[in-house]
Amino acid sequence: MNEELVMKYIVACTNLYGIVPVEKVVEIYNNQNKEEISLDEVERFLQSEQVKEKLEESFVYIQSNEFVAEATSEEDEKENLKRNAVGKPYYIPGKEELLRFIDEEYFQETPEQVIVKNMLREDFGDQLNVEEEVSELVYNLQVSGGDFMMELSLFVSGLELPIKESERYIPAIVELADATRLWENRGHTMKELQQH
Repeated sequence: MNEELVMKYIVACTNLYGIVPVEKVVEIYNNQNKEEISLDEVERFLQSEQVKEKLEESFVYIQSNEFVAEATSEEDEKENLKRNAVGKPYYIPGKEELLRFIDEEYFQETPEQVIVKNMLREDFGDQLNVEEEVSELVYNLQVSGGDFMMELSLFVSGLELPIKESERYIPAIVELADATRLWENRGHTMKELQQH
C-alpha cells in the first residue's frame, strides 16, 4: 500500500468534506488509482500512533470510523454538519484537483470571488489586502455549517462602510457563497446541487 498517497487522500478528502467515512476515502482512492487498497489494510494502518499524529498535524482526527476536520470536531458542530449533509451526493473531483485540497487553505477560484475582489478594490484601493479578505470569507463560508447569514453580516460589518455602500455587497456575497464548495454539501456548491 502506498502509505504516503493514502495519507494524502485522507487529508484532501477531509479538507473537502469536513467529515468523511473511512470507506468513502478507500472507494475514492480505488477509483482513481491502479493499485487498489482494502478497508482492512487502511484500518490497520490507522491503528498506528504515528499515523494518527501525522494526521493531527494536518488537523484531521479519526472519530468512530470517520475522518473529521478539526474545525468541526466539537460534537454539536459535527452533528449539525452531518445533519445538513444527509442525502447529498459527494463531489469527487479528478485526482489532480482532489489532491490540491491537501492544502487546507486551497479553494477553487471563481468568477464570483473576482467580482467581490473588484468591489473591495474600488472601495478600499490599497488599504485592504483584498486577496486575504476574500480567502478568509471563502474559508469561513466553507466551514460555517450553513450559518451563512452570520458569515455575511460579520463580513459586511467588518468592512465598516456606510450602510448603503455595504448593502451592495450582499447580493455579490450571496452569489459567491452559492459558488463555494461547502462541507454541508459534501464538497458541492449550492449551484451544482440545484442543477442536480
